[in-house]
Amino acid sequence: MTSDSAPETTPPPAGLTPEDVELWDAAVSALRRTYRSGRHEVAAAVRTRSAGIHVGVHMAGSAGRTSICAEGMALGAVLAATPPHLSLAAEIDTVLAVLYRPGIGMRIVSACGVCRELLFDYCPDAWNYIHLPPEDGPSSPAPETVFLPEPERGIRETPGLAAGTAQRVRVRDLMPGKNIRAW
Repeated sequence: MTSDSAPETTPPPAGLTPEDVELWDAAVSALRRTYRSGRHEVAAAVRTRSAGIHVGVHMAGSAGRTSICAEGMALGAVLAATPPHLSLAAEIDTVLAVLYRPGIGMRIVSACGVCRELLFDYCPDAWNYIHLPPEDGPSSPAPETVFLPEPERGIRETPGLAAGTAQRVRVRDLMPGKNIRAW
């Protein structure tokens, strides 16, 4: 497999609800179609209450600040498909992102700090998945370990990327103490 080959099929991780396996499949499918090492390594799927599932793919830019995370791309797709009389906060149910690394495979990836802020602004009561490393594996400082995009390297790998489980949490629980923004 070359560095730009489509990721192999990976079964959903433990911890997904049966309903959210569909989100996993949508994100994995998007990443299988678009994966390019160092450029498009993360895909996100968002389920809405009325308009189904929307996906987005991470787009790395040559200047690191120009990179756009998959969650933001997926939220934009939701916004474009949502009738103006509906609230995104009420419409977005669950967000799930996956990362592919050759030799490691497909994994749930926790939202980076910027994406947590974005999700909190638009859908604080939505569900989001984080990756938990195995209990007998390397420990991480917190279950919600952040994986940040880095210029020319894609997503920074940490020990938390090892096979583990997915945990479903409320977006607002990822940012305790943060106040809801009054738009």
